[in-house]
Amino acid sequence: MTRETASRMVRDGNVAQTPEELEAWIANTPDVREVFERDGYNRDFTAHDVFPLLQVFVAQAGGPAAPAGPADEAPARSFQTWLLAGFLLLVFVVLVYALVTNASSQVM
Repeated sequence: MTRETASRMVRDGNVAQTPEELEAWIANTPDVREVFERDGYNRDFTAHDVFPLLQVFVAQAGGPAAPAGPADEAPARSFQTWLLAGFLLLVFVVLVYALVTNASSQVM
């Protein structure tokens, strides 16, 4: 049903851009809502669950590209994580070096 919903949205020129818009569209489209509810909508899954799949089917039907979301921020977070890890490793190496040089100067 999601594929048909995506095709219908593209054909009508009214493609949901957020899960909330999808939820409103389903609520205002009785024939679609009936099929979705029969298949478990609002019981087993919600518009938030269906939305990523809808975006794929919209693209396949020739609709607009999906809006950028949190997944697009992942590379920046990954870089920040590696940067922090590198900094902590550098601090650790400096501390170990300081301890070793301090211990060797006390032995002599």
